[in-house]
Amino acid sequence: MGMNPWTILIGLVIVFLVAAGSILFGGFHRGDGGTTPPTTAPITGAPQTGMPVTSLPRAHVSEGDWYTVYFTIPTYPEKKDDRKGGVDEAIIGDLERAQKTIDAAVFDFRLPSLTDAFIRAAQRGVRVRLVTDYAANQDAKEYTDAIAKMEQGGVNITRDHRSALMHNKFVIIDNRLLWTGSMNFTPNDVYRNNNNMLRLAIPALIENYSTRFERLFQSRATDAPSKQVPNPVVTLSNGVTIHNYFSPNGGAAKAILERLKAAQKNIRITAFTFTDTAMGDALKAQAKAGVAIQGVFETRNNGALGAEFPGLKRAGLDVLEDGNCYTLHSKTMVIDDRYVITGSFNFTANAEKSNDENLLLIDDPKLAQDYIAEFNRIYQQAQKPTQCGGASSQDTSPDTEQ
Repeated sequence: MGMNPWTILIGLVIVFLVAAGSILFGGFHRGDGGTTPPTTAPITGAPQTGMPVTSLPRAHVSEGDWYTVYFTIPTYPEKKDDRKGGVDEAIIGDLERAQKTIDAAVFDFRLPSLTDAFIRAAQRGVRVRLVTDYAANQDAKEYTDAIAKMEQGGVNITRDHRSALMHNKFVIIDNRLLWTGSMNFTPNDVYRNNNNMLRLAIPALIENYSTRFERLFQSRATDAPSKQVPNPVVTLSNGVTIHNYFSPNGGAAKAILERLKAAQKNIRITAFTFTDTAMGDALKAQAKAGVAIQGVFETRNNGALGAEFPGLKRAGLDVLEDGNCYTLHSKTMVIDDRYVITGSFNFTANAEKSNDENLLLIDDPKLAQDYIAEFNRIYQQAQKPTQCGGASSQDTSPDTEQ
């Protein structure tokens, strides 16, 4: 009450200058050295570090020293309002941290959470590019609406209009992270269907996928990158070996067949569709030789023209129709408890000869144990199928995979 007015005025000026200096010269720091206004709040649910999301109520997650692997947990009956806690949230966590580029090749793309994450990235200045199979999915309004919304939001999209499928499902973030596997970016594939995805930070593999993406994005133009794989075999410092294949005609079918024929102990398979006669014959021959064969095959495709399931069953192999009320969509093999085969590649002639696909053949007993655990979950459900509620239980979305 008795202070000199000049003293009060000088004090207020000092406080103001200190606060202004803190904002202008100290600020709220970002990782890129810039500043963010104090009113900018963190994105809800997005992790604030570069670590992967590893705790999800709707996915089984396992980590190794070079990978994180995600397996969807389908539920029945699945409801739109319950679509949270799935693998999409782990991918979004990485998308939100993208600084420069996001490149994605995704066969079917219609899940709102991922659609919005791509748009947010584009609107904050990240170069976001997408290749997608428009010809196969254009009759689905959810799909065309999502593609249009992303284009309007600044995502640069190449629509594939060929009759053969652009069937990949992979994302490259800042040329430092790769997501790849069997999961389309759809509500069904994330929350209803059995799928698997790998999160990797291996430069040689990222170079492979980036090269292939550029070729797809440029619609195979004459000046597009070659379809040759820069690093077809990648060996990690811990001895893990990864063979990387891309279709069409990239040798994936031959590599699978050779590995099946070389099996000594066991083969475990999950298959959305399996029509490759040579692979079917190899399984029968290996069963006769004493190799333990187990398989779970998507029910809706087992009676299709050329399906190998009936013949494998008649030959006495331990193969089951899946027990998911929706769809078994994974395409995996685990051989001799050490070799893992995974990717977008269905076990069909089209996957080898005409479609755009990617496949990894990995020699790593630790990763194999993760895939065996998932196989056992699927196999146990096939032994005691989920009790479904009739026609409403079916995954009714168009599915043109071959």
